[in-house]
Amino acid sequence: MIEDQYRIMVVDDEPAIAEGIAYTLSVLTGHPSMPFSNALQALDAFTARPCSLVLTDLTMPGLNGFDLLTKIKAIHPVTDCIVITAHKSKDVVYTSHLLGAENIFYKPLNIEELEMAVKECHRKFLTWQGRFREVSFINS
Repeated sequence: MIEDQYRIMVVDDEPAIAEGIAYTLSVLTGHPSMPFSNALQALDAFTARPCSLVLTDLTMPGLNGFDLLTKIKAIHPVTDCIVITAHKSKDVVYTSHLLGAENIFYKPLNIEELEMAVKECHRKFLTWQGRFREVSFINS
């Protein structure tokens, strides 16, 4: 089943960063954004109710961002993911792409670029939502 409301999850082990990004995205995009400072709690919440977009830091205790991304894609493959990291390397870019991340942003974040990436993910969501409804209508 497809969710009508576009929801964003922000995961960063630094609570102030997770809360700041979530609040900023809520204001800029109008979409509900939920901050999590614990990747395992974020995964539990996602499992209970998947989000449309997940932004995750890479370096976190317990469950790192790549592991979180892998689990999220296994639960709900159509969820878009954006990686946020302070570590610039070819391995980070390659692994992020391999695991299905839509984009990578480096800290400190450029909020305007992040806002554009989130809006692009939302446009993609709306396109697929429309296609899903067309097929549902045809098949009913």
